[in-house]
Amino acid sequence: MHTRGFQIWFGVWIVACGIFSFASTVSTGQSIVDSLSSAPVESESEQAERLYNEGQYSAVIELAKEIDGKLGRYSVEEKWAIRIIQCQLNVGDYESASESLDASLIRFKNSIRLRRIGSEVRRFVGDDDGSTDLLSEIETLASGNSWRYKDPANQLALGRYFLGRKADAKEVLDLFYYPVRKRYPSNPEVLRAIADLAFSKQDYALAAENYSKVLELVPGDTDAMVGLAKSFLPSDSEKVNELVNRVLAIDPSNVEILLLLVDQQVSSESYDEAIETLEKVQKVNPKLPKAWAYRAAIAHLQNLPQQEGEFRERAFAGWLGNPEVDHLIGRELSEKYRFAEGEKYQRRALVYDENFLPAKIQLAHDLLRLGQELEGWKLADEVFNEDQYSVVAYNLVTLRDELAKFKTLERGGFVVRMGAEEAEIYGDRVLELLVRAKADLCTKYDSDLETPIFVEIFPRQQDFAIRTFGLPGGSGFLGVCFGRVITMNSPAAQGVNLTSWESVLWHEFCHVVTLQKTKNKMPRWLSEGISVHEEKVADSAWGETMGTVFREMVLSESLTPVSELSGAFLRPPSPVHLQFAYYESSLVVEYLIQEFGMAGLKNVLEELALGTPINDALRRHCAPIEFIDKSFAKFALEKAEAFAPTANWDDVKSAPDATADDWKQWNQEHPNNLAGLNQEARRAIEEERWGPARDSLLKILEICPEMKSAYPLLAQCQRKLGNPAEELKILEQYALMEADSVELLLRLLEIYSADSRWGKVKSVARKMLGLNPLLPSPYRFLAMAAEQTQDDRATVESLTALARMDPLDAADVHYRLASALFRQQAMAEAKEQVIRSLEHAPRYRAAYELLLKIVAAQTEEAPPPVELVPKVIETDAVEVDAVETIKESP
Repeated sequence: MHTRGFQIWFGVWIVACGIFSFASTVSTGQSIVDSLSSAPVESESEQAERLYNEGQYSAVIELAKEIDGKLGRYSVEEKWAIRIIQCQLNVGDYESASESLDASLIRFKNSIRLRRIGSEVRRFVGDDDGSTDLLSEIETLASGNSWRYKDPANQLALGRYFLGRKADAKEVLDLFYYPVRKRYPSNPEVLRAIADLAFSKQDYALAAENYSKVLELVPGDTDAMVGLAKSFLPSDSEKVNELVNRVLAIDPSNVEILLLLVDQQVSSESYDEAIETLEKVQKVNPKLPKAWAYRAAIAHLQNLPQQEGEFRERAFAGWLGNPEVDHLIGRELSEKYRFAEGEKYQRRALVYDENFLPAKIQLAHDLLRLGQELEGWKLADEVFNEDQYSVVAYNLVTLRDELAKFKTLERGGFVVRMGAEEAEIYGDRVLELLVRAKADLCTKYDSDLETPIFVEIFPRQQDFAIRTFGLPGGSGFLGVCFGRVITMNSPAAQGVNLTSWESVLWHEFCHVVTLQKTKNKMPRWLSEGISVHEEKVADSAWGETMGTVFREMVLSESLTPVSELSGAFLRPPSPVHLQFAYYESSLVVEYLIQEFGMAGLKNVLEELALGTPINDALRRHCAPIEFIDKSFAKFALEKAEAFAPTANWDDVKSAPDATADDWKQWNQEHPNNLAGLNQEARRAIEEERWGPARDSLLKILEICPEMKSAYPLLAQCQRKLGNPAEELKILEQYALMEADSVELLLRLLEIYSADSRWGKVKSVARKMLGLNPLLPSPYRFLAMAAEQTQDDRATVESLTALARMDPLDAADVHYRLASALFRQQAMAEAKEQVIRSLEHAPRYRAAYELLLKIVAAQTEEAPPPVELVPKVIETDAVEVDAVETIKESP
């Protein structure tokens, strides 16, 4: 709430309190607590905290009443009254909480801490005016009697109050939290307050640091464990799981942890499990708005609109204007890529509270992912202006400034944004691939796209992550599709482990087709499975294929049932398991097409667009999910068993001192053992015994032709043995299954160009550009091949890109480009390029001759027989003058 009156009052409070001094005696209430520290009450206090952490709220209430009774009627310690009210709120007994509040306010009439929790109580019994009045009373009490509230508990309460009123976060830290921490470094509550503030601003590292400190002081504090688990959600799934288990071991019914599990279950499309978990939550608090909001979101995802409405209505019971309800529903829908539906819910939330920033920033994300950028960026600006400490908002507005520097390319219903330099080099290739993918995939899936489709290619991985997730991270992602918007890393952002950008873009555009066809209502496994499948259809070297690791995972029961497959993408135990989830999903699509035809698959997609759950859609057009689970498992098992069926897959023991001959003898005793043959080959290579190494590698490929790692080693052996034809044969086989090796493609280019096989040079150079178009070498080979085949168009294309890379032989590159442009009758462009060549090499005779030809062609006159270059050029200045003279000639 931003009002001038509040800002003035907050300023008066800061001036009145100055730098808070704790040298003075703390409040009477704090003194009483300190005096009880060695009395029996302290042990009862510890017992109450333990029971609270265990979720035994009824027992806490009874014990708190007993302790409060011992303190006496005139006690000024409101701690136990607050604890009673908090327990009543936790179990949804809002009426009793309201009665307790009324009684406590009579006893503790000056308590601002009671009024803070009381404002929440009033909201949940439908008394919005009463809630507002209690907050106003905090202002009145604190401004008139600031001396009463200098103890740590009240300072922290005031800090939280001011944050709720949108006060500057840094000022709250400096004026309230940090002074308390300095005076009382072992006070867990100040550390909790700092952690809560950091978490609310998406500074998860700082939040985790302070929650950890709380746990060092209070090891059994489940609230701190919950906060720490949530702080690790974006970065460390193992720690999240560990903390979840720790909390559930203390309190099996901990509501916040159960809700965290619900969120994960919804993300993995395990809706039945999520409902079971919510039932546990509702045993603790039958009225909890979050629980009913989750039920409404699940009902929406299951296409149960009547239940959705009923659950949403129950979420609003008590507090009708609670903006968190619609925000949570919308957030869950957006996490399932239902951005248009999520957008509507965020707008509903903002009707209840136009300043509810979580809904506003989520709406900004939704709009940006829907391609509605004008309003999306405007909302991001509004959030940042209201909360300049929000990490997500700051990241977005900073990214918007970077995007403004991008170059925009348009063609065929696509709007592509790239770094300006990269756009000049390979922007046309991006557009060509998208247009080709659109023609192929839209026809294949009978899909009419809503255009334009926005594609953003980021040269910095951090910018990609912020645009995609709102925060840095996501290093394992190469691209993401939201329906009409694709974001992806450029090769410059990938580092040394390159993946073909063409395969990534093809994959993501396939998502555009299937997501739009299903109105974003398809499960994760099917969406990813189709995209990986279509990669392999487009190019045999793209996508995921069966290999030794995936074979072992299928046979070792790592295969996930189709009915649970979306969950395999959620926090996999390792990067390999994530890769396997993609592969398995594509294998399911292959199975569905083989068993039920392409028509059956398309019918499933059309059914999903109507809102039909995936299992029902599969039952109508393919088979019941129970049958598919069993049948697919058999299909995958047969495929794994058919992979290198004659191989011996026994493990071998490490033998670092064994020679190639030792391994050869071992392999004679263990025929067809791939691991043993691999050891023999590698030892022979280390010993530079190329013949034996070759023989071992040939045996490996005889047993398992899909063993990718053997091909480059075998090619090396053949090269060392002086067998160029055999080397080329192996490299060509390898190229059919590998799209991500610069070394492979460069070697092929060297061989083909040496043999003047220019058609092959062009083909491989273009494939290398599909891997990394920012390397100069493929352009050099492509230009060479184009010139040799009089392909001026390809010559211009390759040399133009090469010229932008600041080549060492710039004069030659510009001259050759000018020559090609001259042959194409592009005289103005040719003249520009030849002058650039002369600027790099003023004595370049051939460039002078070409320039005169260009000038003559422009004037339609024959070139005069003049001496082109002075016989003696004494200074650089003379050289420059000569060039300028020709520039200025008509």
